[in-house]
Amino acid sequence: MIMVTGATGFLGAHVLFELVSRGESVQAMYRQQDKITNVRKIFGYYTDDINVLWNRIVWIHGDVLDYFSLLESLANVTEVYHAAGMVSFDDRARKQLELTNVLGTANLVNACMEKGVYKFCHVSSIATLGESDGAESIDENMIWNPGSSASAYAISKLKGEMEVWRGIHEGLKAVIVNPSVIIGPGMWLGSARQLLEQIKKGLRYYPDGTSGYVDVRDTASAMVRLMEQNCFGERFIINAENISHRQVLNYLADAMKQAGPGRPITPFLTKTAVIAESIRAAIAGQPPRITRRALEIASEKLAYSNKKVSEAIAIRFTTIEESCKTSMPLFLAETGSAS
Repeated sequence: MIMVTGATGFLGAHVLFELVSRGESVQAMYRQQDKITNVRKIFGYYTDDINVLWNRIVWIHGDVLDYFSLLESLANVTEVYHAAGMVSFDDRARKQLELTNVLGTANLVNACMEKGVYKFCHVSSIATLGESDGAESIDENMIWNPGSSASAYAISKLKGEMEVWRGIHEGLKAVIVNPSVIIGPGMWLGSARQLLEQIKKGLRYYPDGTSGYVDVRDTASAMVRLMEQNCFGERFIINAENISHRQVLNYLADAMKQAGPGRPITPFLTKTAVIAESIRAAIAGQPPRITRRALEIASEKLAYSNKKVSEAIAIRFTTIEESCKTSMPLFLAETGSAS
């Protein structure tokens, strides 16, 4: 039996699909039952016969912060894919980020070792990687010093990754993946929905930065293949292309038959947007959807090497343009055509 945490999330649902499509029986952990509907939607993007695959899944309610429930869940499990995690660039969420991404990972690592789980795949992030320091691109060997400017999210993911490295040194057979920005079918079921809706209406501004991007299907496939080939005690960047955010927004807009954004986000616009969103969030009693830290990160020019994973499993990545072309018709079919 294989267990997937974060199974109702964007990546977790694709890991589920990848595994059951290979004939595996999977135990899927969820916290909110209503989100299981999203997993069925994602399965429906790829098959008309959902139930055949669905019947290979055993759904269990659980929480990585509940150690004793983890022990019960792992009773008959031989492999774990740990895709559960919290993403937020609002530093006010620091405490919850630490709980979910650090303590939750530590709990799962400890429980896996206690129950004798044979294989473990941990989803980390490119946020835990060091800066290029003049190199052409960032690779798995970069040593990162968080300093005072790192986001609470990046720090929490780094600490979570350290818990896995601790487990590896204590005998856990684990592989760590560091995906870049993940896109693909179903991304609108999560935090990307607001951005895609704005592109559909006509987005005017773009962040003047670059980063790595990867299709969610390639990410899930890479995770499973790395586990199959027993690539333990290693971390792997999962990245298809290094590309400007503007180009990605243009690909998404083109796929929706809309004009792409034509104006960069200036420091003045950043300040104005953050103030306006802070006021809106305060009135609505909600966390801000735009933060200064998120906009600062989006303005950085970063590039990531995929050499290590390409050599390990000979993966051929989907281009970001193709990912956008295949994803947006599904988005428009669910939300209505672009005006």
